[in-house]
Amino acid sequence: MLRFSRAQAEDESFLYEVYASTRIGEVGAWGWGPGQIDQFLRMQYGFQQKAYAAQYPEAAWEIIWRGQERVGRRMTARLEDRIVLVDMALLPAYQRQGIGTSLLQTLQHEAQQAAKPLCLSVQVHNPARRLYERLGFRTEQETELYCEMIWYADTLF
Repeated sequence: MLRFSRAQAEDESFLYEVYASTRIGEVGAWGWGPGQIDQFLRMQYGFQQKAYAAQYPEAAWEIIWRGQERVGRRMTARLEDRIVLVDMALLPAYQRQGIGTSLLQTLQHEAQQAAKPLCLSVQVHNPARRLYERLGFRTEQETELYCEMIWYADTLF
């Protein structure tokens, strides 16, 4: 059973842990030492936090729980004309177990009930893009780095 709790100040280290787990493979390949990697990731994490707060001031981080275990983080902006999945990430130990699919389908149901599209942005080469496509998300715009995707309630899932 999945549940959510609004992230509190004491959850900051967990939020960073989840963020770092999504970037460690990429940054680890650069040949830096552990201290340099941690310093870089903390800087990038801070930039991400500020960018999200500026772009989606009404959104807040949620901790994703499975039973008594914290398994990931999510930020969702519920806007007047759409729902935006700003960010979602699971710790590696909880990936490929259907949790991401379940989370997305729950948001799709919410979007359907609200008669709003569900939007997200993903890096072009992120493997999660295949999951989004499988669940009916369609590419609206694509650059070299990012793909803007949207799901409409009339799309089957």
